[in-house]
Amino acid sequence: MSEFQIGTVVRLKSGSPKMTVKGADGDAWAVQWIDRNGKLQGDSFHADMLDIFVPAQRDDAPRRDRNRDPRFR
Repeated sequence: MSEFQIGTVVRLKSGSPKMTVKGADGDAWAVQWIDRNGKLQGDSFHADMLDIFVPAQRDDAPRRDRNRDPRFR
């Protein structure tokens, strides 16, 4: 379980807000994030469900991820 480190910013492969890894939680990773209402949330997800968040590179033409849920930025 060395894919992530504490403080790594991740997202669910299916789409989610950016989440910060808190640490290992059995065979999963504990993460936390701030919801749209400013409330701290937390849960644990198996590593196969998570991707490291990579910010989009800024260039002249904005790129849109067609698979990304537009409700989450």
